[in-house]
Amino acid sequence: MKTLTSTEARQNFSTVISGLKDNPVIISKQDKEVAVILSSERYKELKKLEDILYGKAAELAIKEGFVLNIEADDLLNSL
Repeated sequence: MKTLTSTEARQNFSTVISGLKDNPVIISKQDKEVAVILSSERYKELKKLEDILYGKAAELAIKEGFVLNIEADDLLNSL
């Protein structure tokens, strides 16, 4: 993954976003990683995986008796 300073990213923004399909870009400021720019397709994939993970966690919580079915249904429907 490529790392750019915030100044480099700002100065080359068009080039940065045109290359996102291949790889996300880490943005650093004062030698600290502060952000990641990624394609919208990759973001959607990650959100879908996150939703699946939360769904599995809810199923496990129900199975283990930590959450009532109705509470879990309400939570999942709110997502």
